[in-house]
Amino acid sequence: MRLLFLLFICLSGRLAAQDFRVQAAAFNKPVDAAYFTDRGVESVVSSVDKNGIYRYFVGTYWTREEAEAVRSQLITKGFAYATVIDLEEQRALYGAKCPYFRDQDIFVERDSVRNIFFETGKSEVDAESRLMLDDLALLLNQKPGATLNLYGFTDNLGDAQTNVALATARTRAVRDYLIAKGVRADRMFIQIFGEAEPGMEHRDFEGNEITENRKWNRRVKLVIVEKKG
Repeated sequence: MRLLFLLFICLSGRLAAQDFRVQAAAFNKPVDAAYFTDRGVESVVSSVDKNGIYRYFVGTYWTREEAEAVRSQLITKGFAYATVIDLEEQRALYGAKCPYFRDQDIFVERDSVRNIFFETGKSEVDAESRLMLDDLALLLNQKPGATLNLYGFTDNLGDAQTNVALATARTRAVRDYLIAKGVRADRMFIQIFGEAEPGMEHRDFEGNEITENRKWNRRVKLVIVEKKG
């Protein structure tokens, strides 16, 4: 199957057509198109989010089955962390009807999303992150109808079971800090991924570790969800 990318078109405040997108890879620095064409992947489109993460996409599709088939092809070509993105879920999580700029093709994570980063093997919330959480607690207390999703991640050091426990400890530390700041526990919902679904590639195409990427995966992702209407 030829991998084709169809540009997103935002019409009347909603994203028309395909609801699934395939991300081939993500890096903290841009890579040349040859990185993909040399591996048999054409028509790659890049974007960059507010954290300076460069993401590379190969298509949008009508169904998850189509997207999963492309993801499987990418894995066989060496892109072990290829990911299917459910655009409808993205819109619900980010509270934004159209989080893509077509003219610049830049993915924008809106103010409803925060990331708290951690040191290797640690679950303590540092001083910089506490300042961010203070602002988040204030915002949540001003939005009594909003809830907060907390997603816990680690890098790929250590075994999977240990990383699940570490991601859990990190997520609970963030939740407990927000509780201490007046955010009710029943407004917060936790999901643990451990080293699964990394935000950045752990290895390059040759299988070498990309050590500088690990810091981006040691995180708790926070998403404010507001019911519309």
